[in-house]
Amino acid sequence: MSNSAFIAPTADEGVHGPSVVRHAPEDIARRELWAHSNFGVFVHWGISAILGGLWHGKHVEGLAEWIQFKAKIPLAEYAQLAKTFNPVDFNAREWVRMAAEAGAKYFVYTAKHHDGFAMYHSQVSAYNIVDATPFQRDPLAEIAQACADYGIMLGIYYSQTIDWEDPDAVGPSCNSWDFDTEKGDFHSYWRRKAAPQLSEILSNYGEIGLLWFDMPSGIPAECAKEAFDMVRELQPGAVINSRLGGGVDADYNSMDDNYFNNLLPAGDWETAATTNDSWGFSTLAAGWKPVASLCETLAYTVSRGGNLLLNAGPDASGAIPEKVKQQFAGIGTWMQRAEPAIRGAGSSPFASSFDWGYVTAGKSSLYLHVADHGKQELSLRGIASKPDSVRDLGTDTLLPFTLNETDGMGPLLTVELAAPIDGLPRTIELSFAELPSFDQSLVQVPGSPLRLDVWNAETGADESLQWNFTMATPGEYRVVLLSKETFGNFDPQWWADGLTGTLGSGADRTPFTLRRDGEEPYPILHYWKVVRSEIGLLHVSQTGAQKITIEDLPVVDSKWDRGGVNMIALRLEPLALA
Repeated sequence: MSNSAFIAPTADEGVHGPSVVRHAPEDIARRELWAHSNFGVFVHWGISAILGGLWHGKHVEGLAEWIQFKAKIPLAEYAQLAKTFNPVDFNAREWVRMAAEAGAKYFVYTAKHHDGFAMYHSQVSAYNIVDATPFQRDPLAEIAQACADYGIMLGIYYSQTIDWEDPDAVGPSCNSWDFDTEKGDFHSYWRRKAAPQLSEILSNYGEIGLLWFDMPSGIPAECAKEAFDMVRELQPGAVINSRLGGGVDADYNSMDDNYFNNLLPAGDWETAATTNDSWGFSTLAAGWKPVASLCETLAYTVSRGGNLLLNAGPDASGAIPEKVKQQFAGIGTWMQRAEPAIRGAGSSPFASSFDWGYVTAGKSSLYLHVADHGKQELSLRGIASKPDSVRDLGTDTLLPFTLNETDGMGPLLTVELAAPIDGLPRTIELSFAELPSFDQSLVQVPGSPLRLDVWNAETGADESLQWNFTMATPGEYRVVLLSKETFGNFDPQWWADGLTGTLGSGADRTPFTLRRDGEEPYPILHYWKVVRSEIGLLHVSQTGAQKITIEDLPVVDSKWDRGGVNMIALRLEPLALA
């Protein structure tokens, strides 16, 4: 995975290939099973797990699986780890069963990470788990069989560009401490090792549903095309992520690690995320994500039309850490009630998001994932017809609801919520004979805050943002700009302090300066906080149409971009109602 401890984004940390929108019938058919899975499990495992983030007893900052690069460990010393790698606790069925019981439908295994050590039986290079370790078993073969037994799609990760074992694998983040990079020839590495290993992976492990490439920068276009064509020839049903590089097309977009952009792709996409602050096993792992946060991340991902790939880092014995098992077991508990709201579900039909949680849509049902445990009722604008029933899937009880159209601003559905049964999001199912139409207008629920997401703003030629909306309750409202901390998860940053802009409302133009006036947790990103900046007031003298603009403010949409504010939304918070 990308090394988010770096100061500046490397190629794998920024844009991961071209935007992908493929609508040909064969492309849609290829993606269908993967896209409807919504949830997968990633496993980062290799001989780096022996070190667990420590070198000569000292903690090496950064991601544990990058330790060879970060500590500049000589290859001759690093390769000796293989002689002691004997993961006797490895059990492919337990790994895959953990994924299946959590509700995941695909499983991605690291066949070769950046250290160049093959975690399968490669005939191309003896630097592999069968020939170079006492273990002498092929984990990939066992995982492939377990996936077949559990009905889980098999995905394979392959680091095609970086390989710290090979002197010819030159390019960004290559091994420059052992080898003279001026003498390296990437094409030689590609012909000798990478392409032949891809061929044997694609040929020897049965049906593969996904090829997960990484680190796209530096690969020659002809090598990337060869890899692409090889997948299409040997595994025609497999989808390819957008981190292959070389300008080739892909089946879906891989977003930045542990991160969601505010403006997400129009086509299929996936975010890969960790369960703690590393991908590979770390003895000092911290930042363990609460189960409720992981459930929220999954609900949010589906509500925005994407897939979540959640990582586990087994230790050197082959065991999944107990905390990771607990996390996946907790997701499984939640999925027992939430599965119809996740599996095969689609994005929210509403124009805006909600502070209380997330909305996903099925074929004939709407699902409300209520993360606010204190919420006793909620109201939704814009549903054209009354649901046949409203049910709490956690308690399997029907909930009282009303559909009110008396204020002249469209239907207002209000649901009385049952008390939470645990600390996980409640899942509420609104059942219809068929999904009704939805009004995409932004209309306030009477007396409540109104959220104006940056992704549903109109963008002007001058990069200004404009929202048109309707207020149901006159009064005074605080205008709060919500933005997020970004950068690496080890070192969250908020670079927007002191940026200036102009708030426009009607004929009024009010300058503002962004300050950290408060913060809120951001469960879906966990390591980063949402920053509150109070930028002005909105006076609503009467119900009806309103307009707000944000002008002269640089807005960015990358966790690496220091040039502006990573803006999520405006929130209009009532101060005094008329």
